[in-house]
Amino acid sequence: MAAAALLATLGCGAATAVVPETALGDVEVEPAERALARLDSLQAIIRAEEARVRVSLGIEANWTRLARAWFQVGDHGKAAKCLERARAIGAKEFDTALLSGRIARSEGRFGEAIEWLERAARMRPDDWEVHEDLGLALYLDGRLSRAADHWERARRLPGSGSPDRGGLTDALRRVGERPYEVSGRGRERIAFTPPTSRGPFTVPVRINGRGPYPFRVDAGSPEVTLTKALADQLGLQTIAGGDRGGPGAAARLAYAAIDSLTLGATTLHRMPVAVTSGQHPDDLRGDVSGRLGFEALRRFRFCVDPVERALWLEPLPPAGAPADTARPAWAPAGAAAHRVPIVLRGTHLLVAYGRLNQGPERPFLLDVGGSGVALAAPASTMAEAKIPLDSTRVLTGSSASGSVRFLGFPIAKLCVAAACQESLEGGYGTFPARLELNPSFRLAGIVSGGFLFRYRVGVDLARREAWLIER
Repeated sequence: MAAAALLATLGCGAATAVVPETALGDVEVEPAERALARLDSLQAIIRAEEARVRVSLGIEANWTRLARAWFQVGDHGKAAKCLERARAIGAKEFDTALLSGRIARSEGRFGEAIEWLERAARMRPDDWEVHEDLGLALYLDGRLSRAADHWERARRLPGSGSPDRGGLTDALRRVGERPYEVSGRGRERIAFTPPTSRGPFTVPVRINGRGPYPFRVDAGSPEVTLTKALADQLGLQTIAGGDRGGPGAAARLAYAAIDSLTLGATTLHRMPVAVTSGQHPDDLRGDVSGRLGFEALRRFRFCVDPVERALWLEPLPPAGAPADTARPAWAPAGAAAHRVPIVLRGTHLLVAYGRLNQGPERPFLLDVGGSGVALAAPASTMAEAKIPLDSTRVLTGSSASGSVRFLGFPIAKLCVAAACQESLEGGYGTFPARLELNPSFRLAGIVSGGFLFRYRVGVDLARREAWLIER
């Protein structure tokens, strides 16, 4: 389910298959009062920083502190406006450069992000965070060797919180620069195999000219992932990976480089891949050889279409050219199309803003490609929406880290931007606390297949938007 690799790395998971649990479970429920108090403390920081700004409008550091406060509650737009004010004053502060780099990266302006982050690195060459962020921007821009250099440097610096990317950095250097180059037709409609209207969805993929092999469409994972059996069959030279965050199948990764990945008559050339020795519980029947992650999918304007049961690919405009404004082939004439602004967090997490019931607008992670409940949420999001929890309503499901138990709850209405659905099912107990408590950017929930697959779901990163096409 949602960002499956990330959730499993955190030792958590969101359920994909849901069945009732006959006995009472052991899902710990956070009191609503405590959850709301945590939100109130973040809002108090914003009020304090706003007061500081009002006293001294011309101090750059005041605006960057307020930007950080807005990031903490997950408000990208207000943080960006504060940084505009900071840059107008002089752009001399380290935080102005660092946070401007993060804004540019989240909005897909990777070259600009690199410029700001290199500026921040010159100001503080021994700050691990700036090298971590610079590595992310370089990775997204296809400068893989330099990304590996900065990630390794971030890991070595004192006090580092940078994850262990051992194996991945070696694979990045093996691939070299300009990965994922596209050749061939570039425009595809690839039927799911077997054809099914419910996720997870599988498409045929050729690796290094061999296959086809069945791969799950998983935009919630970063790199393309192969099973160890397939990697051995292809004779790939694998590199043992580091511990990227904890126990579970997703932490047991090796890495390799492949020459090509072909979808229909379209080929992506040279890329790193992850190799997993464990399988997601949904894949244990042996009918899946890998996962088609976001790094491959984002080379196109793509759509996961549960209506026509297909993966659609359309070419992106050349670098520097205006984004394509034509209506995609997967948006039929006359169909209602909701165009949802998105921001990119990390390497592959798509964030949009929405509302649960009558609660306030909050940032939600879009789990494009994952099945399961409509929304996985922490106690604070449910408390804001005034949704009580029934501790006897225990459900079980499967995730990348194994079987999970969670509490189901009814959703009267869930909206992502202007796209709204009613009478849905939510889940409490699988949302990783780290996503809500992240000081860099707070997330308030994970929207998955129970909501998204009531639509055709398209992603156009060049235009920084998702398309939700009504059936």
